[in-house]
Amino acid sequence: MSRPLSARRFAALFSALVAGAAVLVAPSATAAPDLATTVRATMLQQHGEALKQQWDTQTLREPLFEPTRTSGSWVFGSTTIPLAHGQEHGAPHMALFLARKERSAWRVELDGTAGFAALAAQAPSGVLSDGEKRTFAANQSLAPTGLGLPWPVNVAWWMGGGPHGNSGNSRPFSSIDFNGGDGRVLSAGNGRVYKSCVVGRSALVKVVHDNGYSTTYYHMYNLTTLADGSAVRTGTYLGNIGNELPCGGSSTGAHVHFSLLRGNTHVSVNGMTIGGWTFYEGSQAYGGYAQRGSTRVNVGGKVTNYGGGGTTLPTGTVDAGPNTTVNLRSGPGLSHPVAGTVADGATVSIACTSRGEAVEGVWGRTDLWNRLEDGKWISDGFVDTGSNEPVASAC
Repeated sequence: MSRPLSARRFAALFSALVAGAAVLVAPSATAAPDLATTVRATMLQQHGEALKQQWDTQTLREPLFEPTRTSGSWVFGSTTIPLAHGQEHGAPHMALFLARKERSAWRVELDGTAGFAALAAQAPSGVLSDGEKRTFAANQSLAPTGLGLPWPVNVAWWMGGGPHGNSGNSRPFSSIDFNGGDGRVLSAGNGRVYKSCVVGRSALVKVVHDNGYSTTYYHMYNLTTLADGSAVRTGTYLGNIGNELPCGGSSTGAHVHFSLLRGNTHVSVNGMTIGGWTFYEGSQAYGGYAQRGSTRVNVGGKVTNYGGGGTTLPTGTVDAGPNTTVNLRSGPGLSHPVAGTVADGATVSIACTSRGEAVEGVWGRTDLWNRLEDGKWISDGFVDTGSNEPVASAC
């Protein structure tokens, strides 16, 4: 279950104001006045020229500066270069940043680099959790993707646009467009989730995986309410396919623009196996096909997600409110015997859902119950799944 609409609207409004302010006014007093300038300069230095070529433009919009955590001389957040005005295809370019004030200057590192991993290892707990540090350290070792496709396993979606650049014809061909099913976009693998360029009900969503890769998801709405840095597993709800453009671009027909990155740098999906399929680019952007054994699916065909690594069940985070645990039941209601407990903050995998006895949960009253992998039940009122609706099939 997600937080009340009023809370989500407040959070979205606050994030939108921050994103807007990042472009129009000086940074918050919690950071040194020159940090925003340093972050933007670092982003443009590492990616500016490449994006000008990819987007076929002579000028770029000013990168967003979105600090989210500060502790003493440390600051963590994200920076995103919005799509150029008039850009028809693609998605904005996002990176996480970590900064430390050293004497009179800021040291700024972007995720996916050795410098970022080294700085993350030294960061205080007020800036990065121990779990995030482990994820960023593991993100340095590139391995087979081990990723699934961003929807439920054993379900087929349409491949509306084959391998293409993050901006249409630009290379590398790192992105694929998908749509279908119930429209719920799920994390392609285990990792940690972050949002940038938050505007209204949409944002650019990034999951940093622990195997050397990251994935981004664009055009979605009704995003997960999980906080930045929250652990997600394969199948965790991220949002719904849509036509949203919080950071520019265009969209015809609801879909998710799914991209593969190494840290904050896009990498080609050509020859990569994701969801049990190996994807190959065509002679032009949006062409190509997916291959699995002797089966080939061209653009416009349906691709079944055969999963990748880790659990393929949707997940949620337990929120016990003022308590340390939540009771599990033998059935979908308080009238059923207590069958155990689960700790506050634990991540649980949801096998299926059912309507049962209404319960007054952390975020209000609900009759939705989630059956976990071990057959025990927990009220959705105590599980943050990022949605008020079921995130798993009916029991």
